[in-house]
Amino acid sequence: MNLPVIFKRAARLEFDEAVAWYEGERLGLGREFKLEVKLALKRALANPELFQRIRGRARKIRLRRFKKYAIYFAVKDNAFAVLSVFHASRNPAELVRRLK
Repeated sequence: MNLPVIFKRAARLEFDEAVAWYEGERLGLGREFKLEVKLALKRALANPELFQRIRGRARKIRLRRFKKYAIYFAVKDNAFAVLSVFHASRNPAELVRRLK
């Protein structure tokens, strides 16, 4: 599937904060996190229907290396929308609110 990838504002903030945190932990680790997200998005773009539907159109893909993270996305209006880059230790109510 060849759709533009659009990060919702909150998802971009989550992503940027995670990159900064990992980079602060170890030089280069933030870049590795970015690559892992890019690879996950590539897998999801290739066949979005393979991934678990969570709510409405929202689906979830887990990161392989950074196992506590999942990307929530939806394909709509001829775009691939990233709704959240969510760490499992966060309050799930925040995620539910965003996926409505």
